[in-house]
Amino acid sequence: MFDNQKILNDNLNHVWSGLAVEEFLRNEIDFFCISPGSRSTPLTSAAAFNEKAKKVISYDERGSGYYALGFGQASLKPAVIIVTSGTAVANLFPSVIEAFQSKIPMIILSADRPPELQDAGANQTISQDNIFGKYVKWFFNMPCPDYGIKPSFVLSNIDNAIKTSMSEPKGPVHLNFMFREPLEPSPDGQNMLSKEYMLEVSSWNKKTTPYCNYIKTVKKCDDYSADIILKIITGNNKGLISVGKLSSDEDRTALLKLFSILKWPVYADITSGLRLNKSAGTNIIKHFDMNILESDFCKNVKPDAVIHFGDRITSKRFFEFFKLNIPEVFINVKNDTVRYNPEHLPLVAIEAEISIFCNYLIEKIKDLNQKEDFKDFYEKKAAEAQRIIDINIEEDKVLSEVFISRFLSKNLPADSCLFLSNSMPVRDFELYAESTDLNINIGSNRGASGIDGIISSAAGFAAGNKKICTLVIGDIAFIHDINSLSLIKKCDFPVIIILINNNGGGIFNFLPISAYNEIFNEYFVAPHGYRFAGAAENFKIKHNYAFDRDDFKKLFEYARLCAQNKKESFIIEAVTNGEYDFRLRKKIKHEIIDSLHL
Repeated sequence: MFDNQKILNDNLNHVWSGLAVEEFLRNEIDFFCISPGSRSTPLTSAAAFNEKAKKVISYDERGSGYYALGFGQASLKPAVIIVTSGTAVANLFPSVIEAFQSKIPMIILSADRPPELQDAGANQTISQDNIFGKYVKWFFNMPCPDYGIKPSFVLSNIDNAIKTSMSEPKGPVHLNFMFREPLEPSPDGQNMLSKEYMLEVSSWNKKTTPYCNYIKTVKKCDDYSADIILKIITGNNKGLISVGKLSSDEDRTALLKLFSILKWPVYADITSGLRLNKSAGTNIIKHFDMNILESDFCKNVKPDAVIHFGDRITSKRFFEFFKLNIPEVFINVKNDTVRYNPEHLPLVAIEAEISIFCNYLIEKIKDLNQKEDFKDFYEKKAAEAQRIIDINIEEDKVLSEVFISRFLSKNLPADSCLFLSNSMPVRDFELYAESTDLNINIGSNRGASGIDGIISSAAGFAAGNKKICTLVIGDIAFIHDINSLSLIKKCDFPVIIILINNNGGGIFNFLPISAYNEIFNEYFVAPHGYRFAGAAENFKIKHNYAFDRDDFKKLFEYARLCAQNKKESFIIEAVTNGEYDFRLRKKIKHEIIDSLHL
């Protein structure tokens, strides 16, 4: 029963806000990311006074948005963001874009000025009407609370926001609440008028269930979609499975089972959560370079058919290869209708729940006799590539970014999660991580692939997983989001931050602009000369430097113990040389390419 005397009073702003928060909780949406502000006082108070609501306070709205993004990516449920009016709302835009592109659930409750202050020169007043445009699945302007509007109006809109955010493809929704003053709770508490107002939802008030119920139906498989794939499997032995970003353990488990039965080589992207598992292998396509590979080799490794599960692939080379070596059929299996075909290949799109589809397909093919020549060829070449990486790491004694990704992939805590920043960390894990027996949840903001909000995303990812999280981040991305160290300090689940400090943007070394020496260093690498012990001290987070491999190994073991035993976060600042790492990566790539030639 809804009985919160501090919310249900004679200030209708607080009645509506209390109804909204309670309805979220009844839908098991219980995590609120709140940034301080005045106009949002009714919404903030409603969450603050409700003991069932879990809250995190972020001083910066951008950090709050990315925290919610990481939480939604991990938990598959939306966090509710509460912000005040004006530019506070605009600061959410980058995280909203990423949520939309990555299909991550998120709910924004913004406060706004009433209509009479709009377009009248009132301070802190901007047009918030559909401010996020096409990047939200639903926008709704909640009018100023009025006794002429029934409380069921509030409840049904909250339920619709949840349903819209959670339905496939998942994504952000935005409710814009207009409030007139007074914004603070009434000191007189509940009166007869608010009691009469609530009579319309008296039956809801006596229950603990949502006002509206939306029942999700499971997308079942049919023989027609399975027959398409069965014809390809039985009629062709040169097939490849590729796996992009996955959202659930059920999908990962079903795919691992499929891999054991369908004798095709597997390309598992780092964001799939399968890349660190031996059953998924380490595919050679990630090492292809179309300017070096000879045509005879490409003909031998070209699959006639590709079945792709999930969302996008990190590696640019993946689609570059298929653009020049077009398979006869490219099948994409995922649980929504959003197009994923950047090279415009001849596509068969199958909308289905991945786990259900895999289990259905397994029953159809489990007794088939399949040749494994194509798979063996891929796996032998992949093993050779891994041998070359190991030799180079063994010969090279410097603390390099290649070594860091390889070492971490073998030493991450089993019951933990991993968050990879954009630019080099996600690519390095894709290229150099070793496949062991780990099956952990891996997060990365690959929807729009920006480097902003990475620290706050990792904090939210840890909270959503309810596990220790290791974050691998570069120095430029760290600078972008350095104020979100406040969220790391508040996090109930520790984050081990591997801060790779190579004094600038190392990824630009791989781009053609690197040939223009007169502008390259100053305008693209942008060296900063910073070290970050002072920042860690200000936010009261443990920190230490790693200058060599022994430093790094010892510090990671210590950081892991701090996280597991003391529930403390830790920053390992790994000081590396960007130019040296660039040369090492190039050396490894050329040696792998040489080994691939027939």
